[in-house]
Amino acid sequence: SRFFPNSLLPSALLSVPCAGLSLQGALWALSRSQSPACARLSRALIGCLARPGPAHNQSPLLTSLQDPERSRLLEAAMMGLEAPDFRGLFRDHFRGHLRGVASHRRANHGLQRLLDHAPEDVVQEVLSELGPALAEPLARGHPGVATALLGAALRFPRLQGETLRCLFQVGHAPFWGGHAHFVPNPAQHVLSHAPFVLSH
Repeated sequence: SRFFPNSLLPSALLSVPCAGLSLQGALWALSRSQSPACARLSRALIGCLARPGPAHNQSPLLTSLQDPERSRLLEAAMMGLEAPDFRGLFRDHFRGHLRGVASHRRANHGLQRLLDHAPEDVVQEVLSELGPALAEPLARGHPGVATALLGAALRFPRLQGETLRCLFQVGHAPFWGGHAHFVPNPAQHVLSHAPFVLSH
């Protein structure tokens, strides 16, 4: 594995209130300086967050994605990964669980970050697995994953046709926008930006 499940990075460090912010700051600074240490720290953090915990019914990394503090750290760590890292991350933790992740109010942000930075083959797998079920996160008021898919299609033009087909297929599924308004077209907001996004 490219990650470090036996990393010397102590798990206790993640429970210190200010540690998460400090680590996020370190990742940001390293990424800005294009230091190779950024990828190493990112892998170490993800390895730490993926360590098995008391709950064995799902990936510990997916459990971390549902936690407000750890999810932010995990999202920051994703920005420092390289293409092979994303392939391993998707294979070991995300594959087969995308519908639940995309519909979770916190975890869906981690999936958005993966789509923001993953290579084309990983985005293609996400699209194949999640595309037919895009109505589910939209129905829960989480359009960010669909928007991230559009952003990925901007980076990978070969995926634009399939991405738009998936969005148009859910164009009439009902969902609640916030808590006060019923919106009859959940993909309307996302699709309204599609021509602009895909033309730039």
